[in-house]
Amino acid sequence: MDSNNIISSLGAGSGINTTSLVEGLIAAERIPKESQYDAKQEKLDLQISSYGVMASAMSTLQTSANTLSDTETFNTKNVSYTETTVLTPTEVEATALSGEYEVEVTQLAKAHSLSSTTFSDTGGQVGKGVLTFKFGSWDAGYTAFTLDGTKSTQAITIDDSNNSLTGLRDAINDADFGVQASIIQEGTEYKLQILGPSGASNEMEISVVEDGGSPTNNDASDLSRMAFNSSGSQLTANQEGQDATLKVNGMTVTRESNKIDDVITGLKFTLNKASVGEKVSFTISDDATAAEQAVRDFVTAYNDFFNTMKSLTTATDSAEEGSTDGGLATDPTARGMLQQVQSMIRQSVTGVSGNYTALSTVGVMTTLEGTLEINEGRFTQAFTDNFDDVEKLFNPSTSTTDSRVEIAQYKPTTQAGSFPVTVTTDPAKGYLNGGAITAVGFNAGTEAFSPSLDTSGGGYTFKLAVDGTTSGTITLSGTYATTEELRADLENQINTETTLSGVGAKVDVGYDATNDNFTFTSRDWGSASVVDVTEVGANMASLGMTVANGTHGVDVAGTINGETGFGSGNIMLPPLGSDLAGMSLKISAGVTSATVTYSRGFATEFANLMDSFLADQGLIDQREDRINDQLEEIEEDRSDLDTYLERRTIALQAQFIAMERILASLGESEGLLDGLVGRLPFTASSG
Repeated sequence: MDSNNIISSLGAGSGINTTSLVEGLIAAERIPKESQYDAKQEKLDLQISSYGVMASAMSTLQTSANTLSDTETFNTKNVSYTETTVLTPTEVEATALSGEYEVEVTQLAKAHSLSSTTFSDTGGQVGKGVLTFKFGSWDAGYTAFTLDGTKSTQAITIDDSNNSLTGLRDAINDADFGVQASIIQEGTEYKLQILGPSGASNEMEISVVEDGGSPTNNDASDLSRMAFNSSGSQLTANQEGQDATLKVNGMTVTRESNKIDDVITGLKFTLNKASVGEKVSFTISDDATAAEQAVRDFVTAYNDFFNTMKSLTTATDSAEEGSTDGGLATDPTARGMLQQVQSMIRQSVTGVSGNYTALSTVGVMTTLEGTLEINEGRFTQAFTDNFDDVEKLFNPSTSTTDSRVEIAQYKPTTQAGSFPVTVTTDPAKGYLNGGAITAVGFNAGTEAFSPSLDTSGGGYTFKLAVDGTTSGTITLSGTYATTEELRADLENQINTETTLSGVGAKVDVGYDATNDNFTFTSRDWGSASVVDVTEVGANMASLGMTVANGTHGVDVAGTINGETGFGSGNIMLPPLGSDLAGMSLKISAGVTSATVTYSRGFATEFANLMDSFLADQGLIDQREDRINDQLEEIEEDRSDLDTYLERRTIALQAQFIAMERILASLGESEGLLDGLVGRLPFTASSG
């Protein structure tokens, strides 16, 4: 019998509305359960909504904390200066040192300028070969050139593809090594002008090796027309290189360029003209405006957050008419987060010492209600009189008891505090000591060659392996009057060699006057640092260079906070899994122990706390996941209830149908009894 037949059968015999009775019985079971589910779901929905409101307020507060943790917020500078045409300030950086400065420009920097002989056609051939540019300084008569070993040598190749005045100009400019070439028209003829970088030590020496032979420097039709060296030249010197000279607070300094960026720390300016006797005054001061406003904005954001959290987590008096609890009044996670935030607001910042170690010390006070307010007198005094200390309260800072041990790197999550450091093994660089110089004419007493050492004849070639990378062939081809000239060229050619420079492998070349030899020291530290001579030409032995293996460097070793560190070169790291993960220490030779201190600063500490709440799978995510799990359980309970009540309905219906059948059977039995009685003997009909 299907359910429709069951329902139609209910009440058929008894006259009782058993359908309504079944519905009432089912409702009596459904309503309490559904009311329980509805109440629980309503509470959970309110919690989800409340967490959304809390996360929004917390995100605004985190943004404010991030602004506070930005070092630029506390490093804004003001610069004022007297009106002048002598120089033009172009930029003041956050690193600028506050103070008063007086600048007098006595000489502008100029660039060495050369020009060629005339050409009738810009497309005419200039000759093929290689031009090599070196930088240094010439004497007054352009008879002797002193190489600056710190400047890179540049080779320019002229072949069939660019053998023209235009091609030569473009080849120089495309090499992008600080030299500018241009074609100047004079009537119907053309000249090539070559302009070097400005500065007295950026004057150019240009040597030429013709395609297939050596230069003559006299041939009016070959590439040697572009040579400019002591052997001869057809180029004309139009202007000498010259340094800019200026006085800063009375101290004379020189610079190669008129763009000055390293005389007054953090202040950049351009020199326009020399004006002896005219002094330009600069005043650089901290601009606390941005930092003060950032703190005020944080206070506002915090108070908005606190008031939001208070309304969400406060349980109201249920007897009060119309009162309702906050959506998170009974949520321990939300109340715990608020307590953590309040605790951080009140506590001192780890790693910070001095007079400003907590918000209250700079005048940011907690009221009895729990909000923040600013004590204007204390606040203004702190920012006006002790701005550097205030910055350390809010921003990350490091300090060390020995300048030879410094915190080179850290992460916002690195544990803050003071940590002892011990050094058991000093770091060292790999090196190679050459043999004694025996070249003809070498005078150890004067560190000079007399006559000058001429290496152009060949045999002065070598290869080095620096930190495991082997160079290509390096060739000496110059003339050297002193060991310093030779030392500088050796260092320059090694450090500009393509293979080595491509991997950043560099050396410092020194001259040891005691042993009359050159030393080659890697600029890297550690056990992977080493300099080897792998190949030499026939004449290199006279300069003390033979095939030889150098001495490897040494990795630093020691402990950080009592744990054995990992040494790599002059960098020591804490062990894996340490609370100090993310910190690296730079160690100089000679130190045995020190104490380093790291503070994340209030703003970073606070931003980290916010991140632990707001991040993916942070505390809020985890709590919302649990609430959503509970909501899903309610839906499952509802489904289970529906299934149960469906079965319960069918069972009740079946029971009532059985009752109806019994009643119908009793009715039929009554009729039979009535007929039977009428037929019994000795009975009379009533009528």
